[in-house]
Formats: sequence, structure tokens, C-alpha cells
Amino acid sequence: MQWLREHMRNHMSGSGALDPDEKVLNFQRTRAAPATPPDSDPVRLVYQAADMIREAQDRAAHLEARAEELVKRAIEKLQIAEDRIRAAEVEQRAAEAGLNEAGARAQAAEKALQRAQSRIATAEAQLAAAELRARTAEARAAETENALRRIEHAIRTQIIETPRPAARRSAAA
Repeated sequence: MQWLREHMRNHMSGSGALDPDEKVLNFQRTRAAPATPPDSDPVRLVYQAADMIREAQDRAAHLEARAEELVKRAIEKLQIAEDRIRAAEVEQRAAEAGLNEAGARAQAAEKALQRAQSRIATAEAQLAAAELRARTAEARAAETENALRRIEHAIRTQIIETPRPAARRSAAA
């Protein structure tokens, strides 16, 4: 704190004051100053300061415009990306719906196949039973045919072909 007090006393008394040349910043540029009277350095310095401020404002405006353009492009790219994401989500939902539908069709086809296999197994069992009945019927038919042949043979040999006793007598007479 003591240092600050001393500095302020010196400043107020003028003993520690700077040179007038040291108080003024040098704003000289390579740019030509506007037409001003040659003997007015302070006015020239004001013009130079104004030029520097304008240039800084121009640069700031240029940078701001560039930043706005970059932001605008970034927003457009973001919008395009969001649109692509939405489209991809729609396609994904459609693909999922297609997969679900295909899965449902596959399950239905599997159930139909199981039903068909069950019907085939039932039909095969019925066919086997029918074949067995057919063989049994064929065996009975063959037995019946053999029995009929034996009966026919017995009829021929015992009744038709054997001479009758009365017929023998009339043939002998």
C-alpha cells in the first residue's frame, strides 16, 4: 500500500511523470493518412487511430461474417445429417417390419409343414393298415378260392363223374 501512495504522490506532483512523447502511442501505419495539415500531429494521430479502429472493425466484421457462414454451413450439414438419420431410422423400421413379417410367415410355414407331416404320418399309417387288410383279404380270397376248387373237384369226382348205380344198370341192360 505504501508503494501505491508514493506512486500517487509522485504522479500528482509531476516528478515521476512521463515524457509527453511517451504518453502518446505510435499508431503510424504504412497506409497514407488523409489529407491533413502537416503541422497538426495530434489530428494526424487521431486519423491514424480512427483508421486502425476501422480496420479492426472491418476485420471483426469479416471474421463475424465468416463465423456466421461457418455456423450456417454447420447447421446445414447438421440438418442434412439429421435428415439422413431420420431416413435411416425409417428404413430400419421398415426392415424390422419386413423381418417380423418374414418371421411370421416362416412360423406359419413351419406350422403348415408340421401339420402336413402329421397328415402324411397319419396317411402312411392308414396306408399300412389298408395294405395289411388287403393282404389279409387276398389271403382269405386265396383260401376261399382253394376251398371252392376243392369243393368243385369233390363235386366232379364224387357226384358227376362217378357212375350212378341206376345208370350203370341201364347201361348194362
